[in-house]
Amino acid sequence: MKKLLILFSLVGLMGCSEFSHRKDTSQNIVFQNTIPNGEYNLNLISINYPKSYNEKISFYKELNETLKNINDAQKNAINLLLDNDMENDFSSLFKSGWIDNEIIGMKNAEDLTKSELDFLNTFNIEIPENAGEIQKVLNKQYYLLLKLTDNIDMYNSSYLYTELDKNLLMENILMERTSLIENLKKLEKNFVYYKSSNIVTKPIFIDEYSSKITETLENPIIFQNSKDFSGFKVLKNNLLIFVGDGKDTFSTENYKLFSHFYNLKSPSEMKENLILADSTGVSQFVNWKRKEWKNTNIKTSLETKFSAWEAIN
Repeated sequence: MKKLLILFSLVGLMGCSEFSHRKDTSQNIVFQNTIPNGEYNLNLISINYPKSYNEKISFYKELNETLKNINDAQKNAINLLLDNDMENDFSSLFKSGWIDNEIIGMKNAEDLTKSELDFLNTFNIEIPENAGEIQKVLNKQYYLLLKLTDNIDMYNSSYLYTELDKNLLMENILMERTSLIENLKKLEKNFVYYKSSNIVTKPIFIDEYSSKITETLENPIIFQNSKDFSGFKVLKNNLLIFVGDGKDTFSTENYKLFSHFYNLKSPSEMKENLILADSTGVSQFVNWKRKEWKNTNIKTSLETKFSAWEAIN
């Protein structure tokens, strides 16, 4: 009878132990990149993105110069937050090398549409009086291309520019753009997008958490601005990483993931701030899954323990 009571006691204890262990390990995760256990900071960088075309050209020039002076290890630590306008322009750069209405400068003057001609007519520049309508378009196209390289001062108001002049200038512009695109490509894997984006397989940023929202999202990682929480939670489809220094901290048994938000006024501030030294690229954490929980055979475990108890009694 005594043995039987002890056996039932072991059953109860084992049942509680297995349930507790499963609950703990259900939040344990593993990464495809075999990331060592520990603490990581995934800092988010947002750079004020200009609205006007001229300011965008200056922005890209400064961004490219900054990235040229940042080594690859530092580039890998840049988690750049893209607003919708920046996302659209970057996408256009990757596809064609141009943004906004720049393609207007590349087309043959005779092939431009009415809306494209209307855009060129916004340039208030001097053109030789004897220039015909097509020639006026050519001069404005050349002026547009000069803007891309900050060489507006090179525009000669007494000169009649040709398609050949445009082509020669385009070669120089393409060389500069190629450098910019190559540097942006190195950052692309760590881009973070706003929730309003149509991106569904990349990390995104949301201002406020809602269980209804996250249930419908398939993004592997979601950054959420939070004043109350820090660390991260493992949801059904996502890792929810809190951005901020909230008092309530969440983590798993093996990992602590934190995030802070840095809003920069210009690209050059990336180099001036020490935000890259303590940051890790989010791309390393995108491919994750819950760690498999191995169910112990309760019957075998009980028999082993009961046999051991009998041996000493």
